[in-house]
Amino acid sequence: MGEPDIEEMKAKKDVEGLIKALEHESDGIRAGAAEAFLSIRDARAVEPLIKALKDEDWEVRSLAAWALGKTGDARAVEPLIKALKDEDEEVRADAAEALGKIGDARAAEPLAKSLKDESEGVRDKAKDALGRVKAKGTLGEIGDAGAVEPLIRALKDKDKYVREGAAQALGKIGDARAVEPLIRALKDKDKYVREGAARALGDIGDARAVVPLIQALKDKEDSVREGIAWALGKIRDARAVEPLIWALEDSMEPGWADVRKEAAWALGEIGDGRAVDPLIEALEDEFRYVQRAAREALEKIKAKKD
Repeated sequence: MGEPDIEEMKAKKDVEGLIKALEHESDGIRAGAAEAFLSIRDARAVEPLIKALKDEDWEVRSLAAWALGKTGDARAVEPLIKALKDEDEEVRADAAEALGKIGDARAAEPLAKSLKDESEGVRDKAKDALGRVKAKGTLGEIGDAGAVEPLIRALKDKDKYVREGAAQALGKIGDARAVEPLIRALKDKDKYVREGAARALGDIGDARAVVPLIQALKDKEDSVREGIAWALGKIRDARAVEPLIWALEDSMEPGWADVRKEAAWALGEIGDGRAVDPLIEALEDEFRYVQRAAREALEKIKAKKD
């Protein structure tokens, strides 16, 4: 039968297959499966990833912690707190970062203790994570839909974690009053705030954001460009077609393939025929999940034309 094809399963979003691969005898296969869940966020993977926090291989444990942070699932909080005491400093650092992303108050005290970790890298991650946890608590006191104006003011807070959380909250609320403030936040000095603002604008879906998002598509950070491409796909404005075609040729560095993937997806959402030839070229991308996104985009454009 041979070894499981992790890239194939990742492209097909074969969650069950990847979960099974987390228990493969090969360290490399298990690590690859854990890494796949960095981009595939599925609740079914939470418990298997928690189990992988006890894997014999440090890289598997590290990637599992990282992936759990991406899920934002509160079930991972206690296991990640335990991982703060892992023998490997990379695992401890990734556990701290994951706890910051989840933002659960239970992590505050353990993260504070990690500020005394022997590793400088762990201490730095714990400090950032503790800031996120505290910021989430502050924003939680603000409230929900009735708190648009306070959240808009929070976009100017001196704490970058408060600004990031405010952008995310405004996107979930979806109030058009937040559009202009979020557009200004696309120029924030912190990359996570810029990405959060971009995704929030995509969630709101207001056409006023299209030109500013296109201008921001040249951001130096790949994660910001990825969020912008996604936002443009959500808004579905034809003005974004040419810039997204440009984004299909984003850097070929392995970590930047997600920008190309989101650009392909966005072009499919817009459905403009100008994207056909560039998407056909993207079928030759070195990453299968980019190829798959291009293929699905072409199918959407064809269906729209038919």
